[in-house]
Amino acid sequence: MKLPSRPAPPDLTRLRDRALPASRTERLGPLLFAGGLLAVGVFLLKAKPRFAHVPRAKQFGDLPRRSRLRRAAQTTRDQIEPFAPTNITDQIGRSLILGGVALLATRLLDEMAGRDTD
Repeated sequence: MKLPSRPAPPDLTRLRDRALPASRTERLGPLLFAGGLLAVGVFLLKAKPRFAHVPRAKQFGDLPRRSRLRRAAQTTRDQIEPFAPTNITDQIGRSLILGGVALLATRLLDEMAGRDTD
């Protein structure tokens, strides 16, 4: 349907067919990449390389402080300390594993869904 004074919408069927991977290597590429992400992530979690070890932020001990301000600072420090990283490679490894699982699941679900047919 052509609207007055407006161009016709573009034919997207040619673009859609061109965007779909046709060869087996293009379809397996995401699976191989996801496997690589998983392998590197597991390696980083298991090996725990020393180069990314973060020095401990809490260095002044746990004895009670005298002033109210210092006690408040100590309490706040103890509450936020669990969020401080101890080894950056652990965080990177977990992120790589999550990304690999998401990529793998997306690709497998895409294969199960199949191509669009009109």
